[in-house]
Amino acid sequence: MFILKRKDVEIISVQNPQRKEQQIAILQYQGQTFRLLNIFGDNREEALEFWRDLTDNKGKACVLLEEPKRFSVWGKVKIDQYQASNIIDQIVERELVQGCLLLLQAVYFEVEDFLGNRQAGSFKQDMYKLMAQGKFSQVSNPKDIEQLLELDPISSMQIPSWDDNRLQTLLGDLFKLAQDYFGNNSFVDNALDALEDMPESDRQKFGDWLKSTPKGKLWR
Repeated sequence: MFILKRKDVEIISVQNPQRKEQQIAILQYQGQTFRLLNIFGDNREEALEFWRDLTDNKGKACVLLEEPKRFSVWGKVKIDQYQASNIIDQIVERELVQGCLLLLQAVYFEVEDFLGNRQAGSFKQDMYKLMAQGKFSQVSNPKDIEQLLELDPISSMQIPSWDDNRLQTLLGDLFKLAQDYFGNNSFVDNALDALEDMPESDRQKFGDWLKSTPKGKLWR
C-alpha cells in the first residue's frame, strides 16, 4: 500500500486491551492506523518481499516503513471509538519516551561504573520503588526494571506508553535519586551524552522538550 519514511508517520505504544501487561506498537498515517507485523533489521529485500506478498497476493493494506538500518511492515487495523479515544489519551511522542529511557540507562550504568555492583543493585531497587509508586505501566515487579535497562529504546518497537505526567515524574525522581547516590550533579553531562544515539532530529526534539518542561530543566 505505502512505502513510508519515519518522518511521515507517528508511532506510539498502547496497552493491549486483551492483555493489560502487553504493549502494542501502533503507527498512524493520515488518519489510518497500523499495527506492527514484522521487523527486518537492515534487510530491505526481505522486507519488500514480505510486504509485496501481503499487498499483492493477499490483498492486505500494509505499510513498509523505511528507517536507517531498519525496515518494518505494518498491517492496517480498525479501532473502535472507545479504543481510539484511549489511544489519543496515551499519545506521547515516541522520541520523548526514548530520550527518557536513555537517560535512565545512562545514569544506571554510571552508578555501576563509578560506585560498583552493590550500589547499582541498590539503585535498581530504589528506581523500582519510585516507578511502582508512580504506577508506571510495564513496571509491576523488580525484574521489569532489568528489562527497561536492557531495552534498546532506539530500535525497539515495544517501548512503554508513558504519558507526559509519567515522564515528568521519571525525570524528577531519577535526578533526585542520582543526586543522592553521587552527592552532586556530575552524572548529568554523561547522561546527556547518551542522547547521541538518537537521530539528530529526534535528539533536537527531545532537547527542546527538556528545556520547556519543569523537570526537564533539571537536566539542562
